[in-house]
Amino acid sequence: MKTLDKLLNIKYPLLLSPMFMVTNENMVAAAIDAGATGALVAHNYRSSEALRNGIRNLKSKNRTPFGVNLTLDFGNELFHENLQVCAEEQVDFIITSLGDPEEVINKVKPLGVKVFCDVIHERHAAKAVERGADALIAVNKDAGGHAGVYTAEELISDLKARFDIPVISAGGVSSGEDMKKVMDMGAAGVSVGSVFIATHESNVSDEYKQAIIEGGASDIILTKRISGVPMTVIKTNYIKSIGDERSWLERKLKKRKRTRRVLRKALVGAGLNRYQHYVVGPDYQKVFCAGPSIARVNTVVSVKDVVQRIAGANPQ
Repeated sequence: MKTLDKLLNIKYPLLLSPMFMVTNENMVAAAIDAGATGALVAHNYRSSEALRNGIRNLKSKNRTPFGVNLTLDFGNELFHENLQVCAEEQVDFIITSLGDPEEVINKVKPLGVKVFCDVIHERHAAKAVERGADALIAVNKDAGGHAGVYTAEELISDLKARFDIPVISAGGVSSGEDMKKVMDMGAAGVSVGSVFIATHESNVSDEYKQAIIEGGASDIILTKRISGVPMTVIKTNYIKSIGDERSWLERKLKKRKRTRRVLRKALVGAGLNRYQHYVVGPDYQKVFCAGPSIARVNTVVSVKDVVQRIAGANPQ
């Protein structure tokens, strides 16, 4: 079974995870320069043309391979346009999240683009394998953001026993020891996010970086209040204020784009921004997604430093 480094012809089997409102072109470029790889987040761009420019910017620097993460569900209005851009630009790989990858696989695999699918259990994995995925990204319970429900050992073991494609472990890796442990379990590589947030190349706020540095495993909670799907975030005062679950009213209103826009405008006009999260949804600028692996982050360093700490200790 090919490991990620062999699959993509890179030095280390390490992928800088695509993180909503975190991962940027400089981070991906730095990861690639350090011998790993990374994926841009289509959702982080306001238009499909902005995504195209981001892809071309990385290509112009001869930094390859790299990928793009496409979210397949949750009202992603730009999905089809972003998929078309990825096909036209022939990115090296696409990571699919939160939905059926069939359309993506059918569109880009004939072009030689690899497709890696986020999965949290065997049911999702079976569908991805049936569709023709090139690898599974096994998202375990220690992942930051949209986390899974099983430990890395449980998930890797189950997927390896049933499917004959590479399994990339996502969640809980912050050191060379962690990486070696999951690779010894049979993982083809690791997808790492949380420990890259407090890096020089990251553009998140100083407040976010400081929360990563000061936080530990006990500061991470699992909440459905952000997107309706369980997410691991740092337990800040803002997170405490919005609670763990969506209200029935918010679930109804957020399904309707027109209603959502009218309410947001009304809230701003009435000076009621402090109540926005109850009706329109959370302020993502105040949501600090992260997993328990932040316990080992003590200062702001470079992306290269993180890659070397994790993968450099495990030469292939």
